[in-house]
Amino acid sequence: MNTRNMWIASLSGALLTTLVSNLPIIGLVNCLLCGGFWGSAIFAVWLYKRLSGSLTIRQAVMIGLLTGLCAGVLGFLLSFAGLAGAQGLMNSYSQFISSKDIQGMESMPAWAGIIFNLIGVLFNIAFGILGGWIGGVILKNRINEGSPAQPTALAG
Repeated sequence: MNTRNMWIASLSGALLTTLVSNLPIIGLVNCLLCGGFWGSAIFAVWLYKRLSGSLTIRQAVMIGLLTGLCAGVLGFLLSFAGLAGAQGLMNSYSQFISSKDIQGMESMPAWAGIIFNLIGVLFNIAFGILGGWIGGVILKNRINEGSPAQPTALAG
């Protein structure tokens, strides 16, 4: 496994996951389908295969796991700035919620927000593994069994 390409693909997928899950309108769709989480891992697997030329399902799952882990850590760190996680969710959707409900959410203790964000890291990892596996199944190297490795030229 090419370590450099694995990191390039995984970090690219993690950035895509973070963007898709935290942009207001796209993030809402992502909350409904979780497509940004596993879709970004599929993208990372595709990028790795494109950079390296070969791919096994095991490698794809590892890329998905690393993508989910990096996205989770990045999201966790951004949550302290209010850009992701529980605080980011409240900031993004506060315009749609009444002020009474916002006051109730803002009274949430800090430890509850941290637990929520840590659970988010676990979800990122789980969906990253799922996306990596799906990408691996779709994009793995296929060996044509029963057919010759080299086509024979017809004499003539």
